[in-house]
Amino acid sequence: MQSYKGRFEPTRFSDLTVTVDFHCHSACRFCIAAEGLNYFRGVPFDRFKEAVDDNVRHRRYRRVTFTGGEVTLEEKLFDYLVYARDSKSFDHIRLQTNGRLLADRSFAERLMEAGVDEFFVSLHGPNAAVQDHIAQRPGGFDETMRGLENLRALGACILTNTVLTTLNVDHLAAIVDTVFPFRPAGMEWWNYLPMEDYADERGLLVPMARLAPALVAALDRAHSLGIECRVKYVPQCLLGAHAEAMDNAQPDVVIVEAFYEVYPEFACLYEAKCEHAETCLGLTHPYIEKFGWEADLLQPVPRSRPWQEPEYGLPVESDAPDGSEVPPSELPAWRALIEGVAESTGARLEEMLLTRRACIYRFAAGAGSVDVVLEARDEARPALHRSASFNIYYKNVRDERGEAKEALTSVIRAAVEAIDARDPGGLHLDGRKGLVGSEYFRRRARR
Repeated sequence: MQSYKGRFEPTRFSDLTVTVDFHCHSACRFCIAAEGLNYFRGVPFDRFKEAVDDNVRHRRYRRVTFTGGEVTLEEKLFDYLVYARDSKSFDHIRLQTNGRLLADRSFAERLMEAGVDEFFVSLHGPNAAVQDHIAQRPGGFDETMRGLENLRALGACILTNTVLTTLNVDHLAAIVDTVFPFRPAGMEWWNYLPMEDYADERGLLVPMARLAPALVAALDRAHSLGIECRVKYVPQCLLGAHAEAMDNAQPDVVIVEAFYEVYPEFACLYEAKCEHAETCLGLTHPYIEKFGWEADLLQPVPRSRPWQEPEYGLPVESDAPDGSEVPPSELPAWRALIEGVAESTGARLEEMLLTRRACIYRFAAGAGSVDVVLEARDEARPALHRSASFNIYYKNVRDERGEAKEALTSVIRAAVEAIDARDPGGLHLDGRKGLVGSEYFRRRARR
């Protein structure tokens, strides 16, 4: 079984992110999609409509986020926005953008009229000297500032995103001060992931001994100003009093499959010893190869319970930038498939986890437990049984005392029979992480 730290999974399954296209008018030196710009295609409108229509029926997602490239450059963006808005199936519509085109107030107004209520704005420097050097576009910082001013005046929900590199590590607290006048609902700090430059030839990876103090200072500053922060891809033990700010969850993303092929893997020397091992990813492999395991710097929190590998990722829910409580997803269409199974067999449904690729039901019976797993129907893959929509199988049988075999067998049989009888044939799972096929790539010019 592969360690969770060895892979990257979408885990905030109440949020859906849709990559509309791969164009950008900035050229950020750290861009994780640089090789895909003008090559990958975004999600076709018909495919997007299928996802929205599915959400109307089954309400899997509370939020849809549109991203790119730079999403505001897409000519058909408003078709996507209006379709999402008119479906009335999302609580929030978010735009991830560098904010430059929002300097045109009328454009910002059109976006809000089309349903956008949250703007996730990239800001990687506190001033033009730093930001424009990173983005390699003189004047870009001033455009983003005017965009934020417009959003503030229009009453939009503003969040910011800063990628942590050697180019801005000395300016993190200053970025907080730059953002504060716009009263952001939150700030996110994402440590740089070397997606294509594994050897870090660009010198963008920051040693943790330098990054951690600078980041903690920025978090201190944000806390003093009442700004909620989230941190990704930095070991939790290095965040000091802000350990709770760590949030490595990502939404369910519809994007070209090849994008995932270059995602770095993670590891931690203290994975089985630290209390936070199930949620903290540790360090990327490229970081470890360049700077080592940081054995003396990392400070694992002693475990209070036995370590168990989180095989299915993190069951993290959607967030609410206004600080309000978000109730857990009920996922009624999926729960209905196994309604009554636990009661009829004397078992308990301990957990239900839904990702884009699988639905997992964990049943406990006596001293044992078992996972019943649904994946997209595929005649080429092995399965215990196939319903109209799914391959059904079981895994992770836990029966340490050897006393639960009969009870678990009854649960599996009852679950399979219930799912087969109730599967309407329209519930959607996709075994791929992203879109595949030549239609999702642009033809590259010969050199």
